This record gives sequence, C-alpha cells and structure tokens, in this order.
Amino acid sequence: MILMMMSACSDWVDVSPNTDVKSEDLFTSESGFKSALIGIYGRMTDQSLYGGHMTFNFMEKLVQRYDNNNDSDDVRAKIYDYKNQSDPKNTLASIWSAMYQDIANINSLLTYLETNGHYITTEGYWEMIKGEALGLRAFHYFDLLRMWGPIYAQDSTAKAVPFRDKFNSDKVAPMAANELAHKILDDLIEAEKLLKNDKVNWAYKFDEPFVGERGYRMNKYAVKALMARVYLWMGNKTMAAAYARSVINECGLSLVRDNQTDVSMHDETLFGLSMYNMSEKLNSYWKTALPFNNQLWISDNNRTTVFESMTCGINDIRYKNGFGFIHGDNQNMCRKYLGENTFYDENIPLIRLSEMYYILAESVSLEESVEYINKVRNTRGISRTYDIIYSSSYTDVERREALLKEYQKEFFAEGQFFYFLKRHNYETFYRCPVAKMVYYVFPIPDDEVEFGSMTGE
Repeated sequence: MILMMMSACSDWVDVSPNTDVKSEDLFTSESGFKSALIGIYGRMTDQSLYGGHMTFNFMEKLVQRYDNNNDSDDVRAKIYDYKNQSDPKNTLASIWSAMYQDIANINSLLTYLETNGHYITTEGYWEMIKGEALGLRAFHYFDLLRMWGPIYAQDSTAKAVPFRDKFNSDKVAPMAANELAHKILDDLIEAEKLLKNDKVNWAYKFDEPFVGERGYRMNKYAVKALMARVYLWMGNKTMAAAYARSVINECGLSLVRDNQTDVSMHDETLFGLSMYNMSEKLNSYWKTALPFNNQLWISDNNRTTVFESMTCGINDIRYKNGFGFIHGDNQNMCRKYLGENTFYDENIPLIRLSEMYYILAESVSLEESVEYINKVRNTRGISRTYDIIYSSSYTDVERREALLKEYQKEFFAEGQFFYFLKRHNYETFYRCPVAKMVYYVFPIPDDEVEFGSMTGE
C-alpha cells in the first residue's frame, strides 16, 4: 500500500477543491483506484488533520489538556478568540481547507467509480472501494458538523457547513445541521450495504494485502461505529445503542488490558491511521526522555485530577508510568504517539471499541448503563471496589458525570473530549479558563466567505 501511494498518488493527494485531479491514467486500472483510495488515508495523517490538530493538538488545547506553557487563564482563553487571534484563526482555516480537499478527492473517486468502475475486475473490490469512500466522506462531514455546526440539542436547524457531493467548483450554501446529519446517514447507510461482505481481516494478509489490516481502513464495523456516533449526536439513543451493541458483539475485538506495548490501544481500534515516520514528524510534541520542554506534557496535579490516581485510578493503565504515560519531575508525557516499538508504533486511533461501550451506557437505562461503564473501568485496571453502583437514587446527571470522567481519561490526546462537552453544552470543565464556556461553534473562515466556494445564503 505504501508503494502504491508513492508511485501513483503524488498528484492525487495534493489536489484542492478548485483544481482537476490528474486522472487520465489513475482511473484506468484497478491499481489506480486502489492507489487513489489509499492516498486519501495517507493524506488524513497530515498535521492539519488527524496527524495533529484534529486529534492531539488543537482539539485537545481547546479543552486545556496540557501544562507545557504554564500560562495564565487569560492567556489560555485566547484560543477561543477564533476571529481575532492569529493562532486559532489560522488553525481553523487550515483544518477547513484540508477537510474539503479530502472531500474533493473522495468525490472525484466516487465519480470515477461510476464512469470507469469497469476497470476494477476483482470480485467485491468495487463495492469495497465505494463503501469505504462513502464512509470516509461521512467521517469528514461529521467532524465538520461537530466543529462548525450548532449544539444540536439546542437548535438542529441552524446552518452548519456546505455539503458538496460533486467534484466541481460550484458555490454551495451552508446546510442546516439536521439536513447535513441526514446526508451523513445516507452515505453511511449505503456504505453499510456495500460493505456487508467485508470479512474485516484485522491482521495482515500476505496473499491479498489490500483486504488485510482493516483497522486502518473504513471497514464495515467502523461504518457501524460512526453511525452510533452520529445517532447519539442527533439524540436518537435507540439507534445509537443498536449500532454500538452490534459493533461490540460482532467485531471480534476486545478491550485492551495492557498498553505497555500497544500504546495507542490499536488492538481495539475499529478505525485508525498509520503515520509513516511518526516519531520524527511529531518529536516537537512528544518524546520519551526528560526533560520535556515545549512538548505536550501535563503536571502531576493535572494527572492526579484527571485520572483520579490517588483513589480509584491507582492501577489505571491509562495513566500508569510505562503504560499510558511516562512520569517525570512534575512532567508527564502521554505515550500514544511515541512510536517506541516496531509492531504497535505509528498508529493514530480514530474510533475505538471503548467508545461503543460509552455510547451504549449513555443510550440505555440507568440500571443497565453502569454495567458498560464499569466494564471499561475494570479492563483498564480500576478495582471492582470502585464500581459505579446503580440504586434507585442514581440519576441521569450522575451518569453524565461518570461518563465525563471517563471521556477525560480514555480519549486523552485523541480529540474526542471537546465533542462530549459540546454535545452536553457544558458551561465549564476542569481547567476551563473562562467563566462560561460559550465557544463550541467555530466561525467559517473569512477567506472562505469572501473568496471561497460558498454562497452567503
């Protein structure tokens, strides 16, 4: 797959929404279609996207994860001045541009699947490639919705972002959040049908590598997991629970009990990416040896508070030294992106099995929910002595607060905690530097409004 990317995708992965893909040769062979698909995954590891800002960088700085700068609340709050401060303004513009470049590439691939799909001759490959492409388009649009869209439970009809399903430069108006959510579901429903015969080989297949290591691709369980995410965002807990339960029961993966070697918990990753030469590319953010300088470390107090390491979390692998973190002199470094070994290195987790347990816990009865929260906690090393116990006095607020703590721990440096806070419209959170958090909706970049491919409707 790496060779395909190197040989056929150099032009493809750099295309923008307003330029033409050099497709005369790329889409006239099965290998060309494979290369185009793999090129999309490769481009997603860019540091403007899931190799940086969308996972451990900007999205985690929004929820004030790190201590490396030792800034005052006033300084840390500047990240929410999206329109005037150059750092957040430029970051959001780069995310927007990179996301829509990916979507343009996906739309081009989908177009050529209809016109040139006859070049794909291996049985089942056309369905697999199209299913993955639709799933990837939905994945990108859902994150755009979660960032630029409204707090869905408050106003699902507010404008979000433009939806583009054609590879052209026509101007498109922003779509209402609820309409966009249904467009996303349409793609996922079709993807689910196309991938129904996906055997989901989690391991490498020497005889047919294109259908191996499906955890690095938008496989059928990743599609179902994304559907669980979308339905929960929309408030449809019945469907969210159904898809989360289906993934848990059918995917064949188990929650990771030991992350000493499997630092990113890849063995339970339903969908993730592989970043080539990760340790070199990310050494300004993560490193293994003290002292940690401008890298993204956290203090002992931060670690103790988030992971409850003096009480229930004393044996929690998500924080323990040599497991989830490297502990130093009041400096603690997350190990997820360190790439310290040859088998589990260079992985970027995007959807993990633990999230399905949390979605299920949030979507079922209070009595049933504690079972799924405790399942993850116990697997991570928290003693059953500290299990959440259901009683007649257990409330929705208590369940939400239990999940808040779990999202803080489980998805450290993965970019998911912001979305949990936004979905529930939290007015404050641990280390929140403002009196009231009202910065959950990003403004559309100025250049996109003035010069871009979006109408002002």
